[in-house]
Amino acid sequence: MKKDYPETEEFFTEDNADGQQTRPQPQPKTDEKRASVFWNKFGSIALAVGMFAAGYFTSDLQYDSGLKALKRIKNQIQTHYYEKITDEQFYGVLFDAVNNDLLDLYSEYMTPDEYKSMLSDATGEWSGLGITFLTQDAQGNKQLLVQRVSGNSPAESVGIQEGDCIIGYGMDESSITESNDYEQFFEFLQARAKDEIFILKISRNGQEQTFEICKKTFVENYVFYRSSTTAYSFTGKEGTDITALGEPLTVLDEKTAYIRLTQFNGNAATEFKLAMDKFKEEGKTNLVLDLRSNGGGYMNILQEIASYFCKGESGSSLVALAKYREGQKEKFYSKDSYYEDYFQETSKIKVLADSLTASASECLLGSMLDYGAITYSDICLSERNGVAKTYGKGIMQSTYPFGFIGDVDAIKLTTAQIYWPKSENCIHSRGILPEDGTKTVSENYEKDAEISNAIEKLFN
Repeated sequence: MKKDYPETEEFFTEDNADGQQTRPQPQPKTDEKRASVFWNKFGSIALAVGMFAAGYFTSDLQYDSGLKALKRIKNQIQTHYYEKITDEQFYGVLFDAVNNDLLDLYSEYMTPDEYKSMLSDATGEWSGLGITFLTQDAQGNKQLLVQRVSGNSPAESVGIQEGDCIIGYGMDESSITESNDYEQFFEFLQARAKDEIFILKISRNGQEQTFEICKKTFVENYVFYRSSTTAYSFTGKEGTDITALGEPLTVLDEKTAYIRLTQFNGNAATEFKLAMDKFKEEGKTNLVLDLRSNGGGYMNILQEIASYFCKGESGSSLVALAKYREGQKEKFYSKDSYYEDYFQETSKIKVLADSLTASASECLLGSMLDYGAITYSDICLSERNGVAKTYGKGIMQSTYPFGFIGDVDAIKLTTAQIYWPKSENCIHSRGILPEDGTKTVSENYEKDAEISNAIEKLFN
């Protein structure tokens, strides 16, 4: 069983063939392929049992009344209905109903391929371009605004930046389709093979540029470090390669460093430690932690990163509390307490967040608030479509695989509400809001403008 805070379709959907992360409307979670998986796995077992009459009737007696009725309905439909209804169609409708009508947005049945993909995602390995899009503006107009570029991705390597707008694409300069429609762009990407070079046309600050790019498999890095004079990212399969990448953040003073954490996934905990070690090595005492667009990730990574912000504590400290349906409680502790190893009594920690800051990110914020590493006035919320808040996801999902060997399917279910460690505050469906005492800043995708404006508000 895995405990996680996975990103929701409200933030982005991940197509594992193309690796395109977007922010469309939530899509249906299932299709008929789920039914074929169900029938291939369980239909053959039922057929074998049916060869033994006594065993068959004993098995049938174990069904509750609902399952017995469902079996009778299926038999009658497939025998008498004027159109042929296959097992795949019948079970597909049931899976769709469970996933889309019965369960919440964060819960779903996963086929073996989808479960494998989830496990692969947890390692930080993706296949695609590594771009997160905002597909609509505040007025609902279509756009392909680059909201995040994944570290170590093809998009990063060719120089695509946050705030770029994709306005066209094609196989070469002479055949570019001018479009900002995500569905059309997605179809184009699906048709592209890995390593097949094509052209993206983008608009950056009113100037048009073109980039040659192709889809590749890459291991994403999730942590970026910047000071007034240096900039680093942390790459490699283990996240241990320190690479000078990016530009210094000149708005910072000589005592302050900036760390961006994009997800609680892959090697993020290792990368974060290296960033904090760089923070210490450079003699910094103040930190700007950027959690904008961080939709969450895995609980064990949260526990490690929270270790740096349990002010006044020694050893492992409670960082989150899960409360289950029947009243059971589960406590999650930091790995240790590293606060005094990196910060002084006079240190200032500031946090950037927005409406895509969710789940594990909000849990980290709660722990930092409860232990006094920050106050609400140390948080700056960036407006998104005119709204300043964090997302408001205070629930946890658990994944249950149906087996351990071979092609294994699984179900992911929301199993608990999450509460902050001392206040036992749960921000689900609310988030952190300006009325809590935070600062706010207007949305601005011009290079570093939003960060600079937020830092100015937080330190002045």
